[in-house]
Amino acid sequence: MYITFVSSLIHYFKVFYGYAGKKLYFLCIVIFLGGICDGLGISMLFPIFNFESNTEELSVYSQIVYGFLESVGIGVSLFSLLGLLFVAFFLKGVFYFSQASLTSYICTDLAKNLRIGFSKKYAAMSYSYYTNVNIGYLNNIVTVETDKAVSGLQIYIRIIVDIVFVFVYVTAAFIINWKITFLVLVLSITMFFALRKLSRTLRRMSILVTETNARIQSLLIQLIYNFKYLKATDNFTHLVKTLEKKTDNNRHYNFKSNVLQAIPSSIVEPVTVLFLSGIMLYHVSYLRQPVSEVMILSVFFYRTFTRVFGIQDVWQRFNTYFGSIEVINKTTDDLRIHQETLGSRRLNHFEKEIFLKGANFDYEGTPVLFDINLIVPKNRSIGIVGESGAGKTTLFDIITGLIIPKSGKVFIDGISYKELNLLSLRKIVGYVTQEPVIFNDTIANNISFWECDMQDLHCRKRIENAAVLANCDGFISGTKMGYETIIGDKGIKLSGGQCQRIAIARELFKEPEIMIFDEATSSLDTESERIVQESINSMKGQRTTVIIAHRLSTIRNCDYIYVLNKGRIVEEGEFDELYSDKNSQFYSMCQKQNLYG
Repeated sequence: MYITFVSSLIHYFKVFYGYAGKKLYFLCIVIFLGGICDGLGISMLFPIFNFESNTEELSVYSQIVYGFLESVGIGVSLFSLLGLLFVAFFLKGVFYFSQASLTSYICTDLAKNLRIGFSKKYAAMSYSYYTNVNIGYLNNIVTVETDKAVSGLQIYIRIIVDIVFVFVYVTAAFIINWKITFLVLVLSITMFFALRKLSRTLRRMSILVTETNARIQSLLIQLIYNFKYLKATDNFTHLVKTLEKKTDNNRHYNFKSNVLQAIPSSIVEPVTVLFLSGIMLYHVSYLRQPVSEVMILSVFFYRTFTRVFGIQDVWQRFNTYFGSIEVINKTTDDLRIHQETLGSRRLNHFEKEIFLKGANFDYEGTPVLFDINLIVPKNRSIGIVGESGAGKTTLFDIITGLIIPKSGKVFIDGISYKELNLLSLRKIVGYVTQEPVIFNDTIANNISFWECDMQDLHCRKRIENAAVLANCDGFISGTKMGYETIIGDKGIKLSGGQCQRIAIARELFKEPEIMIFDEATSSLDTESERIVQESINSMKGQRTTVIIAHRLSTIRNCDYIYVLNKGRIVEEGEFDELYSDKNSQFYSMCQKQNLYG
């Protein structure tokens, strides 16, 4: 247990040092100095009690203090002794305040760095990793586990404080009477080990609490995210029952942890008083030693017992945060391993074409795309059509570099995606999805994506121009607050068509060179589709557009069309050319959708 405790202590020091840096060493120095001052202050009781005693009866410590006062010319007096006592405890107070301030700084700084750090790591993780990770898990890391890890650091610092003070007290007590101190030390260590099983149980409970927290977060996100569907179909029952079960498990694990934590703190004082009573009886009645010496020793022993049992108590509490600290470490490692790989070559402008040559992709061994050869020329509009599951969205993911083909190559202006800094590509890409990406903020901030302030005239002009191009300026002017209108979570205060037009306006605001529409009109009514289609058509010849669609009316005006079927390009050409072939899949799709040439 001792080896486990020490090795764990060292392990977590390294963990926290990785986040806090050299500030943690400086904090340890401050804690040590505070402990020294506390020990010196208590030890000053010896020369004060011995002040009127004969020189022959003075303790070694008293002789040292008296000699120090004489050597500096102050002289030995009750005033000078009390002055030293005050200085010792005053310095202890200074170091204690410094310790508390530095602890607060380190912990608040750690919380900030963890949240910002994880946000950046989330942004840098690969898309393939994102598709395989639980969103509730990632949310739980930043909202719950970060706070618990910081609380773990605060408790860990308390353990360091207790260890340092125990070291100081035991050292001072050894100098005074090593035999009694050795006995007390043996008794303290015995009690410390007697509670060792609690640590293992609390660690297990901590991991279970963390796991159930993550599951609860995931279920809550799904409940809120799918509220409209669940409400409309009265389908909350099964989800709420599952949530209730996980919450009850979480409560059980937390309750058990709290009960186990209470055990050490509840026995500290009774055991300490019992030990000190026995020591006092032995010292005075059996050894016939003066009461003054044992009283000062008792102060050291009482504080030693309190700190030793305090270490056990605090260590049990620290174990309740074990799961949070470990899951943060594990997630940090996972995110580092699954960080997106970026090439060194940057793309400043799109000059010629995007070219896919023999691209193949499979998902966990299941083939999705086969031998894709496709060209997207600059300022041309390209349509990609096919039935659901044909691989259209996967093709988009490859074009934007979100996923890498298992074989084959992807180029833009002759630069391989493997060499390309994909962030530079995405900066010139606008992306409009089937489900509009809308934030619970003002229309202006949804369009500008918080890039600038609406009060800035240049910014306002850019926002308004983007809104005009996306055909949403009309309904915006009809709202009470105009561009300052809060549109609710997921744009709940607007219609689907209005949300989609704001999403298009946001992409146009960044003035992209390539616009990609992924089923952008599939969920809209006829009138909304017509308005959005007008926005798309207005870009023809001015921007490179890639339109991924199941609804063929969306791609009618495209310069070139690729038809996907079960992951393969089975047909390609202009609309009229494809439609003229009565045996083609494209013609069949047009007939099913009542679309005629």
